[in-house]
Amino acid sequence: MPIVSETSVLSSNDCEAYLYRFVNLNNHKTYVGVHKGSADDGYLHSSTNQEFKEALQQDDFSREILEYGSYKEMSQREHVMLSEVDAKNNETYYNLSNGFSQYNEPDLDKVTGLFNSIKDGLYQKNKEPLSIHENMDYLQVRFQHHGDHQANLKECIDVAKGDTDNCFGEGKGLTVVVFEGRGKKGTDLRIDGNHSVNAAVSAKHATSISVIRIPFNDNSDFTDAEIRMLANFLNKKDDIERKSMTEKDAIKYVIDNVASGVELNADVNVKALKSFGFKGSKAKGKIKTILTKAKQIIDTKKSKLEKGLLWIDYTAEQHKNTLEDVEKHYSNQHGWCSLSMSSGYYRLDRILQFLRTSNKVDPKIKNCMVLIYHPNTTLRDQWENGFFSEWKKIQDTFIANSGFTIEYKVMDQWTTDTK
Repeated sequence: MPIVSETSVLSSNDCEAYLYRFVNLNNHKTYVGVHKGSADDGYLHSSTNQEFKEALQQDDFSREILEYGSYKEMSQREHVMLSEVDAKNNETYYNLSNGFSQYNEPDLDKVTGLFNSIKDGLYQKNKEPLSIHENMDYLQVRFQHHGDHQANLKECIDVAKGDTDNCFGEGKGLTVVVFEGRGKKGTDLRIDGNHSVNAAVSAKHATSISVIRIPFNDNSDFTDAEIRMLANFLNKKDDIERKSMTEKDAIKYVIDNVASGVELNADVNVKALKSFGFKGSKAKGKIKTILTKAKQIIDTKKSKLEKGLLWIDYTAEQHKNTLEDVEKHYSNQHGWCSLSMSSGYYRLDRILQFLRTSNKVDPKIKNCMVLIYHPNTTLRDQWENGFFSEWKKIQDTFIANSGFTIEYKVMDQWTTDTK
């Protein structure tokens, strides 16, 4: 059989499949396929194209292994490659089909196109009352709301006396991006500017904010995954006071995609991470770190993996009221008082003093409900892995036989990223 050259990328022992390509050196006609197995198991191809089979017996061919990976990802890569050239209807290909999609892969070119249109000013920016946006459905693609960032934005707005268009200097202000008609009940959906809106609402003098609206006709064919990708593009660094995309945000993006069916090491994930500004590849650099950490989280919590989750920051405007409401609920119970604190700033002396003061005001109060919230996953893990149990022992020693009780409620750590 006249295969005159064979080449291959470096393989990995844990890869279950590979993508390969035959090229007829006489007429450059091509066949692309995928095989589940190793490169040295004797497999050649599985084409049913009689023309290809006969050509293999007569003409000179090169055979190249293009990529190794999971069978699902290699099948997806085959489908993408063949679809790009419409191989089944292309006279320069032997393939009788374009393969089969393994998952709905976000269209990077489509997302990049809309992102560039927004940045180039093709969509008009208009001032709108904050009241329209205060309770609008929103998408938050970050790992969590950032209370510190909202506070910084609020301060800038206050210094500018409520001028949201020039709060970072002349011509540098806040802008919100809205997808019309993409909310849960056909309402509008804010995909960028959540921190900006919440900061402006809490500022003293702000009444309006600049908004770019993407009409439903222009966004209706965007999948949820493509909307999330666009929102992450909009979080890239620029020259005003924004909270740019962090490593945790990138990990969340990958996990959301995996939960949608995209393979962890999918080419579309790597391309998106590069577009977000991260360096490296599947095998090196920051992108490798992000993919590795995402895999660790997925492997550890596979049974609980859900896309679209957001870590709750109870110092951020969106969640501060929730904490206060739960405090009031327990404080209104007969014989109870309640306070909240971060697991990163746990103080038993503060709890005891608060209970003692409450009891002095009302002698019937002998019970205290302490609401604990975790600022991040590291402090949560410390709390769950011995920190709390040690302090609980000390607490119980202090209040044993005193007639007082101290109980704890850990606040929810996750919420959906669309509201």
